[in-house]
Amino acid sequence: MKSCSLKQTLLRAAGSFGLDSLFRYLNRGKLLVVMYHGVTAGDHRPPVWTQLPVERFRKQVAFLRSHYTPLTLTEVTAALAGNSSLPERALLITFDDGLRNNYSCAFPILQQMGVPAAVFLTVDLIGTQQLLWFDELLFLLREALDRGLTPPLADPQTLALLHSGQLWPAYLVAVERLKRAGRTERQRVMERLRREIPLDRGPLLEDFGLLSWDQVTAMHRSGQVEFGVHTATHRIVSELAEEEWEREITLPRRLLEERLGCPVTSFCFPNGRPGLDFVPEHGAALRRSGYLCAFSTENVLFGWPGGDAMAIGRVPAGNDGTSDPACFALNTSGALQFITGRRRRRQRPETIAGEAEP
Repeated sequence: MKSCSLKQTLLRAAGSFGLDSLFRYLNRGKLLVVMYHGVTAGDHRPPVWTQLPVERFRKQVAFLRSHYTPLTLTEVTAALAGNSSLPERALLITFDDGLRNNYSCAFPILQQMGVPAAVFLTVDLIGTQQLLWFDELLFLLREALDRGLTPPLADPQTLALLHSGQLWPAYLVAVERLKRAGRTERQRVMERLRREIPLDRGPLLEDFGLLSWDQVTAMHRSGQVEFGVHTATHRIVSELAEEEWEREITLPRRLLEERLGCPVTSFCFPNGRPGLDFVPEHGAALRRSGYLCAFSTENVLFGWPGGDAMAIGRVPAGNDGTSDPACFALNTSGALQFITGRRRRRQRPETIAGEAEP
């Protein structure tokens, strides 16, 4: 807690000296892409990183609109294709997954403020009552903790954390291990959890359910929200076998084009960490599948022209310190990445390699 407070104090001090203003000027030729997931009017306990409180989102959009030039996904892809140029301090707001509250909570604010955005859809789950497996996992573990149940997991670290009441750390361990376990093992574990832990999914659908096709169509017709592909079922690209590529990558683009009646040329990597969740060869394969650009989760501004359009970085904004006003201002300006980069370059390589992902 003390280290967190100290970090916030240092960030606010940096902001008071105008460091974010300086870096907005220095990086005025770069593209800022902000990464959101859900925007909620609810109050989740424990707080869920992907669910940003609606008033915090409103303030962030107001901040971004006042300091940057918001663009549509079409404007960005046109510039990347060399058909136009980007203005100074160009901004693209994005949402991953296609959660239902993108329509109910985020969309009205974007409309009120006249700010465009892009939503990357988990295409096969749109219009269903399903939860994304990693969201469902959190609530299954929470239910087990609340009921005093031992979840059927063969992971002693997760179980030990749960038994000590540490839900969020237990979840982080479990979800990362299942991400790397492969589809068959992941499905087996999730099916067993569903059988043995009762969970009422109905109340979760507003924030963690996926958009309906009617909602997607309404946002599309507004002209304010555009759409790209986030795979068919949220598979991490690096785990796909060659024979799975068409179903997860190519067919979702065709389906979305049929539904919307317009070209779909943008992709967003699930999980999105360069070198782990995708490699440059995947970018080349995406181009062969008809995509012109792809977005990662690397916390960097995009250097334009000259940057790799198949690995565009994005600044995260979630329900944690990334959305503290001082941190958000520094991060979106590129100042925080500069400070962190200098600190990491001073560290020994073995220290850097051992750091956990944020």
